[in-house]
Formats: sequence, C-alpha cells, structure tokens
Amino acid sequence: MFGHIILHRDIMEWEWYQSSNIFRLYVHLLIKANFKDKKWQGQLIKRGQLITSIGHLASELMISTQSVRTALSKLNDSNDIVLKPTNRFTLITIVNYDNCQTAKSYSNKQSNTQVTNHQQSNNKPTTTTKERNKNNKINKEKIELRREKFKKQVFEHSHYDLKILNDFYDYWSELSPYKEKMRFEKDGFFEIEKRLSRWVKMEKNIKSAVVKSNEPKKVKGNR
Repeated sequence: MFGHIILHRDIMEWEWYQSSNIFRLYVHLLIKANFKDKKWQGQLIKRGQLITSIGHLASELMISTQSVRTALSKLNDSNDIVLKPTNRFTLITIVNYDNCQTAKSYSNKQSNTQVTNHQQSNNKPTTTTKERNKNNKINKEKIELRREKFKKQVFEHSHYDLKILNDFYDYWSELSPYKEKMRFEKDGFFEIEKRLSRWVKMEKNIKSAVVKSNEPKKVKGNR
C-alpha cells in the first residue's frame, strides 16, 4: 500500500472526533478505500469504497468485533458511510469521499489565498475600520437569522420534552471560533428528527448509567 490521504483540520469539528474507536475506524477506512475504480472477483469496487468484514477490521485495529460493529453502525446512522452487507463480505462506501480526498480543491483554495494575500500586500489597503465593522455586523445578522430558523425547526418537534429541545438546540447551534457557522452546519447531512431520536436515546442511557452507579451495593452478611 502506498500514497497518502488528506485529513483536513476541519475534522476536529466532526461529531465523532473525540470518540477514539469511531475516529480510528473512520481514518482506517479512508486509508483502505479505493482511490480509483477497481475490480475484485468480477465486482466493480468504486473510488471511495472497500470490501471488508467486521472480523477483519477488528483484527486490523486490534479492538473487539462488538466495538467495530457499534462504530460502523454509528457512522452509518450519521451518514458518514453506507454499509452494504452480503453473505460473504461487507461493501463500505465513504460518503463525500471525493470532497474530502481531492487534493485539487485544497490546492486551489490555498493558491487563491496566497494570490489574495499577495495582492493585498502590494496594493494600498482599501478597507477601513468602519467598513470592516459593517461587514462583521452583516455577517452577525446572517448567522443570527440562521440560528433563529434552526431554532424554529428544532422546536417544531414539540412531541419531545422542552428540556431535550433546549439542550439539543444549545449544543448544535454553538458557533465556530470565527462565528461563521453553527455546529450542525459543519455536518454534510443533518436530519433533525433522526438526530433528536438519537439524542433522547443517549440521554436515557446516561441516566440509566448514573442510576445504576448510585444504587447501594448489596453486602452479603453472615448467616
């Protein structure tokens, strides 16, 4: 195996970045996925796809098969991958593989930035402090409008508890360091109903774990 993959700093904003097993597995899939269409035993495996199995992945990553199964399920639910199991193997497709693994897009972005910076350093500055403040205000107004729209969409799901909706909105509407995007806008796919459903399940699991940890331990006494 040779070559390299592109791993952009934006991945630090990804919802699974801090989940060690899921993050390791996803990067492993990026490394192993086909970088060009290729045939395997008469079947076409396209760019961004790979054929493997849960057992094989567990062996390669040295984690349990259950951990691999859980990580794959979460990546599939969040639309980062698409799973197509068969009786012999599992075909995995990495969603948006071309967008995240095309060097040209990053190269163009970097070149454009360099050209812009060079032009700005050679030309007389034309943007005054007043104009910059005006632009910042416009950007702020745009993000506030998007936040209001997102909030309305979240609270339309009134069959959920109000606290759940508030916590969900507060988390997913958190702004990026430059206040240009909300957390949910960084995800390629975001269905509020599905995310809310998983959020509620996660809350229940946490509460259940807390209750169990607080239960008094039974001490066996002498009879």
